[in-house]
Amino acid sequence: MERVVRPSSSGIWRVARGPDPLALPPPFGVVRGEEEVSAGNRFDSPLGRYGILYFGTTLQGCFGETLARLRPNTGLIAVIGNEWRDLGFMEPGAIPRDWRERRLAVRVQVETNLPFLDVEAKETHQWLRKELALPLAHLGYSDLDVSTIRGPDRRVTRAIAEWAWAAIDDEGAPRFAGLRYLSRVSSEWECWAVFHNIPLQELEKRPIPLDMPELVEVAKLFELTMH
Repeated sequence: MERVVRPSSSGIWRVARGPDPLALPPPFGVVRGEEEVSAGNRFDSPLGRYGILYFGTTLQGCFGETLARLRPNTGLIAVIGNEWRDLGFMEPGAIPRDWRERRLAVRVQVETNLPFLDVEAKETHQWLRKELALPLAHLGYSDLDVSTIRGPDRRVTRAIAEWAWAAIDDEGAPRFAGLRYLSRVSSEWECWAVFHNIPLQELEKRPIPLDMPELVEVAKLFELTMH
């Protein structure tokens, strides 16, 4: 059988746009072709059947996941170097102040007895190899392991999320509250994808000042300049 886990009773964190960082984002649109591999977020429904809110066990993990996509790509760094700064432009890796001012950090408690599917566990990989054998084969994958779970092909992770969303017990009740996974950027950052119908209790909400320790730590790691 697959492995299931539950988040800490102390709560999990989310960094998102205010004034309501718990507002559900617009549903992921159905795409086809090359865009299907990378469009949307990692566990979004490929058919728009459910919504997902993404959380981290720590604030550091939230900032790591959120800011990673704002790092300048290596090609841009190689081409531009210091040229933009010399011309008076904001250099690559500079994050404007309104990025912080438009977002809030919120900590919540998951109010359900339903567990989360642990997509990092070897037991889950083995179970899903059988449950998702046909779609995995159709996508050209002969196996399911850490490299596929954390790989760039979101068709795989969305197929797993779709399976978890549809999974029911013998009485026809949902089996999972969402999925537990690790960041592609760092295995130290534990993350949670929570299905939209799972009740959440807000424990605290914070603005994001420039000197927030978790923000400072991640910005330093990514060599970003926060404003």
